[in-house]
Amino acid sequence: MKIGWHIMELYKHGLFKCLKYSYITRALGTFHSSMRAAYKFSEDLKRLPRNPNKSGLLTDLPDYTFLDGRVTPLGANQTKRLLQQREIATKVVVMSREMDFAVERYNVLQERKLQQSEKFISLKLKSKGFALI
Repeated sequence: MKIGWHIMELYKHGLFKCLKYSYITRALGTFHSSMRAAYKFSEDLKRLPRNPNKSGLLTDLPDYTFLDGRVTPLGANQTKRLLQQREIATKVVVMSREMDFAVERYNVLQERKLQQSEKFISLKLKSKGFALI
C-alpha cells in the first residue's frame, strides 16, 4: 500500500496512531466510519495553541491611544478584518433567510399535498345503498 509522505512523517513522530488499522481496512477493500477514526490525529496534535495572530487583544485593539481621548484610526489589517466580518455577517443573514424560506415552502407544500390527498379520498369514497335515501 502506498501512503502519502506527510502521513508517514506524522506516523514517525507518533502523531498518527491508527495507521496499522488503516492498512487492514484498505487491504480488505472496505471504507467505513472506522477509516475516519484511522485518520484522526492524536491528542498531541489537537492540543496545539491557537493562532495568536487570528484574534485577540493585540489584533483587535488599536496600536496606540491618544491621551486627550481622540479616536484612533483603524489599521489596514483591522479594516480588512472588519470588512471580512461584515461580509460573513451578511452571508449568514442571507443564508438564514433562505433557510427560513425553504422551511416555510416545504411546510406549505406538505400541507397542500395532504389537502390534495384528503380531497382525492373524499371524492373517491361515496356512500351507497340505504344511506342515499
